[in-house]
Amino acid sequence: MADVISPTTPEQLRDAIGWALGSKTPLEIIGSGSKRDFGHAVASDHVLDLSKLTGVLFYEPEELVMSVRAGTSLAEIQGLLREKNQQFHFETGNFPGLLGDGVADHAGTIGGLIATNLSGPRRIKVGAARDHILGFEAISGRAEDFKSGGRVMKNVTGFDLSKLMSGSFGTLGVMHTITLKVMPRDEKTRTVLIACDDPKAAGRAMTDAMGSENEVSGAAWIASADVAKLGVSVATEMGSGIVALRVEGPAPSVAWRCEALRKLLADIGASEELHSTNSEAFWAAVADVAPFAGGSGLLWRVSVPPASGGDVAATLAAETGGAIMMDWAGAQIWLRLPGADVADAMVDKTRQIALAADGRAVLVRAPVDIRNRISVFQSEDAALARINAKIRANFDPAAILNPGRMMSSMASISGGEGA
Repeated sequence: MADVISPTTPEQLRDAIGWALGSKTPLEIIGSGSKRDFGHAVASDHVLDLSKLTGVLFYEPEELVMSVRAGTSLAEIQGLLREKNQQFHFETGNFPGLLGDGVADHAGTIGGLIATNLSGPRRIKVGAARDHILGFEAISGRAEDFKSGGRVMKNVTGFDLSKLMSGSFGTLGVMHTITLKVMPRDEKTRTVLIACDDPKAAGRAMTDAMGSENEVSGAAWIASADVAKLGVSVATEMGSGIVALRVEGPAPSVAWRCEALRKLLADIGASEELHSTNSEAFWAAVADVAPFAGGSGLLWRVSVPPASGGDVAATLAAETGGAIMMDWAGAQIWLRLPGADVADAMVDKTRQIALAADGRAVLVRAPVDIRNRISVFQSEDAALARINAKIRANFDPAAILNPGRMMSSMASISGGEGA
């Protein structure tokens, strides 16, 4: 059984990493553990648990800024934001639903979210989670304090370490304090649903919608077999696959843009609208990738240029036999394969399809033996691998922070990717 170290202050965190450095002891770094199975398994008998390093240090709704300890739960933060009618614009998904097994349904910490740089459907309009970080404080693998940014955007000068830490999966340093910008919730949210069973046609429809003047803040496609799993009756009753397009803002503008989108895409299929409550529930399910939650099937996340998303999704479905779902206007494709026995046969095919479209594929869910046998992340070219190796060596020269999380020594293909 692993020994667990649970610091409650930044000083205790620094001391713990200093001990690990001095004794050359590798550490597995977790928050709530909700993303523990995303990436390669960490070979360590010592767990650095940040779940007690919690608390909202300050929240100034008028200034649209919040600073929290890394172990603070997303549920607590989102509750505070809702009280002030505010939100994180990048949205947060419920990864316990995807990775499951012993983790509370709504577990997840702000540190884990930033470390993996997970972003929901609104990314196509407002950017990724990393784009909303004002500053952070962390401890490196040298057991040294470092920080970047501050409480306002103008403090982010020089080399923006926030971009480097986001998506590093805790392999460069351990963040203990994160300052983020927050935004007001929009006055009105509506979603246009277009009946569409063809992923290629869906891709073209999303491209047309994004190219229009209607300021779409969410664009997704869900196959007919998976629509019911979103839990929104209006969508289920359409009896087909659906293209979903979200618009947000002042009520008159939202109504006008929804009507414009329905006219623009009238040749694709029949349309319906979801108003605020149903719309919010729908996009929460998309962010959670609810159709593919639970179960033991392999789950891939394929990132490609959005204009080619529909064609790539159709190719993936035809050549792997898997189920597909598109988000980010086609730029993010979720591919679920039915069983672990096809992993070795399909990994090269999946990655070849992604690379042919100038994209990349990440294995999000798989049994631990598969995650340690093949590369979870897309392989890097030699030049990028050298740069990343030098960065890791500078931040964590003894390789004690989540060693192997992004690149397993057992994997047949080396490399990693910031999520």
